[in-house]
This record gives sequence, C-alpha cells and structure tokens, in this order.
Amino acid sequence: MRNWQGTVTPLEHRTRAASHRLLVIDDNRELADNLIDIFGSRGFSVRIAPSAREGLDAARADGFALAFVDVKLPDSSGLDLLPALRDACPLGEVVLMTGHATIDSAIAAVRGGAFHYVIKPFKVDDLIATAESALRNAELRVEREALQRRAAEAEALAHMGTLAAGLAHEIRNPLNAAGLQLHLLGRKVERLADADRTALRSRIDIVAAELKRLERLLTDFLELARPKPMAREPVDLRALLDDVAAFHEPTAQSRGIRFERKVSDVDALGDRERLKQVFHNLVVNALEASHADGAVTVSCGTDPDDPSFVYGAVRDAGRGIPGAALAQIFEPFFTTKEAGTGLGLSIVRQIAERHGGSVRVWTEEGRGTEVTVRIPARGGT
Repeated sequence: MRNWQGTVTPLEHRTRAASHRLLVIDDNRELADNLIDIFGSRGFSVRIAPSAREGLDAARADGFALAFVDVKLPDSSGLDLLPALRDACPLGEVVLMTGHATIDSAIAAVRGGAFHYVIKPFKVDDLIATAESALRNAELRVEREALQRRAAEAEALAHMGTLAAGLAHEIRNPLNAAGLQLHLLGRKVERLADADRTALRSRIDIVAAELKRLERLLTDFLELARPKPMAREPVDLRALLDDVAAFHEPTAQSRGIRFERKVSDVDALGDRERLKQVFHNLVVNALEASHADGAVTVSCGTDPDDPSFVYGAVRDAGRGIPGAALAQIFEPFFTTKEAGTGLGLSIVRQIAERHGGSVRVWTEEGRGTEVTVRIPARGGT
C-alpha cells in the first residue's frame, strides 16, 4: 500500500490522502451512476455503497473528501449514520440527499454535522456548486486544525526551551565527567593481560557508546527546543549531498549497501550546516532501514512544480513505514527504533520550515521510503 505524508497531523494526512475521494451512500444505482459520471470526469475517485453499513466501512477504510448520503437507506437512516461518518472522517464533508424534505429533518441534518441538505431531483450545476463549497469548507478545516497544532507545538517548545536551558548544564557536566573517567579507565585496561583486556574493553566500548547516545539526545533536544539563528547564504546542494554520502560511505560498505546519486547542480538559499544536519539524519535513517545488497539513493534538483524551490531527497529500499506509524513520524520522541531518540525527523521538519520549505514522505510497504526536503532556491524567494 502506497502512502504519502508531509508536515501534517494524522487528521490532515487522512483527509489529504482522501482529497479526491467521493463516497456515495445510496441504494439507487441509477443516481449513483449519474454521480460517477458527473464527478469522475472532474478527477474524483467515486466509491458507491448501497447501504449504511457498507458506507461506514468504506469511510473507515479509505476516508473521503465528500460524501453524498441518502436519508433513506435500506438498513438505516442517513441522519442516524451521520455521527458515525463524522467520527470516521472528521475533516471530510457530508451532504444529505432526500426526496422527502421536512423542516425537522433539515434541522436534524445541520445539528448532526451535515454540510448541506439537498432535495432530489437536483440540477447538476447546483450539485457541483454544493460540492465545491463543501470542499472549500473541508480545506478550511484542515488549515484551522494545522494552525491550532502549530500553536500548541510552539507553546510546548517554548516550555521545553526553558527547561532545556536549565538542564543542559547539569546534564552535560556528569556526562563529561563520566566520559573522562571512562577514557582513563580504558588507558589502564590496556596494561592488563590480553584475556582480561579484551573482556573489559568490550564493556568500556558499550558504556562509551551509550554516553555518546545520551550526548546526541541532549544535543538534539536542545536543537529542537531552542534552535539557533539560521544563516542565509548560497548552498551548493549537490556538493553538500556528496559530502554527506562520502561521510557515510564506509558504514554503507560495511553493511553491503551501495549509494546511488541522481543529482543536479542547484543552489539553495539557507544554512549549510543545518541543511547538512538534515541530510545526515535522513541518510542515517535510510541506512538503518536498508538491507544488505540494497541501495540508498540521494538526489537533488529544481522543484518541477515551483522553480523558486529546489529539493534534496533520500530514498531507501527497505520495508517502508507502516500506515499506523506514518501519521506520527514527525512527532517529537516518536520512534519505531529500539535505540532511537525520536527527534530526528522532528528536527528535519523544523529546519526545513525555518528555511521556508517543507518535508514530504513517500512510502510503500515492501518498496521503501523517500523523504524529500523542499528549500528556497538561491534567488528564488
């Protein structure tokens, strides 16, 4: 199953994935076929469900941008079905249809969350106008939910920044002290007999690795909670990706993974070190997701949809991201890795957005994942 994800919430993801899905819940096949003709030619994928049960199953499985629902269904009333449809797809819109309208039923429809209430038979132009209005309303819902999420995140990060500034010094001091003592212990271990030295050296290496992981977690946390000012300078994106790939080449070779490059000469406008951090994070993720004899592909070029932006992308040929996890991958501290910090993609998103760009993730189970970062081009904005 192919999935897309960007810098959006789970609800936005559900609605964007369904942005061209029209669900028709009506047992009148002739009417349903007419709606297929009307909206199919306008780029919609139309699904027909002849009963309330089948309609609700379809809504839960695939979501919808817009649902046309008959008030009188074989196994239920469209009015009774309405709350369940709203729960199944909160950011989609529902239009109820009936041939026997009453004031009471219209009021009930509005109270139940229906966008509109249309009477059969209806004119095609009127129906199209209703659909366009409903879709505009759905887009406004998505935008409003996104703004609320961003505001909540900003408030949370502000509190995290205050906490991080107070704790960073207290945490780094014992980390540095432990690292120094471990180094001294390692020097003494080297003077022991071979058998004893080998066993102790292995344990020292484990502790050293864990200390580095704690240091990395602290650094990532500080970067997310209290980011430093961004530079704005020309960045040769091709050269940057070459540097990142060269840095990770030894690790890739040791795991039997090859690097492939599909790069063009493009210049971004931004902070070179921050962008390098972005692609280091993405390459590390790709290497961890890849299997032996697989490939990690790095690419860059001009955004085909907007030449004022360039993009850099990293793709693996791993198992892909499960659908249940996809909507959470940008959330701080969410991870599916046993030893992951859950901050990598949060930082990638933050850096991209601070550049005025965005992040998009393509994934397909069994085929892999590609993360694309859009950044303003030099001279583009």
